[in-house]
Amino acid sequence: MVVSEINRVVQSLELDRFPTHSEIEQFYGNKSLTNKISKSGGTKYWASRLGYGVKDCESEFGDYFERYAIDDIYQHTGLSSYKNKVGYPYDITTNRHIKVDIKSSTIIENNYGYKLHSFNLEKKEPTCDIYILYCLNDNDEIHKTIIIPSCHVYGQTQIGISAYGNSKWDKYRDQWEWFNTYNDFYIKLEKNSI
Repeated sequence: MVVSEINRVVQSLELDRFPTHSEIEQFYGNKSLTNKISKSGGTKYWASRLGYGVKDCESEFGDYFERYAIDDIYQHTGLSSYKNKVGYPYDITTNRHIKVDIKSSTIIENNYGYKLHSFNLEKKEPTCDIYILYCLNDNDEIHKTIIIPSCHVYGQTQIGISAYGNSKWDKYRDQWEWFNTYNDFYIKLEKNSI
């Protein structure tokens, strides 16, 4: 169903790439398909699955927050990070060994009118140590940063965080100390290596 709905937009608009969320929403007059895309793999997943490229602005969106996270991590922990190549199983490496995946979400509205941030983790078995989830407000400004060790969401492929109310995920808000915990662990491993 998702495949046929996406292909219908591409063919009708005569696109040579994956449609943007705004194009899909204008075409169908609602957010039903964009919500399905967000909850079942995201734009990159569906574009790759169907063999479409992605409009520069959408790939730049993810790239921007990955670069932002490098500065954010340094500002809050003093640890240096670098961005990994496209196709790597996680986005950023911090202090040579902490594997970090970056997700960002604008506010979406589900079928019941509930406004939330939806994060597609993509894998039930994470390849990263830590997720940084950036919750954006209606002006695309970060209003909440959630930092979760991947072992705390093992087996989950989706996280929904209330846009305006409290959420069970709020206990992870600005929990930068997880970086120090992982850093200490990896330093101990290095000291005990053969």
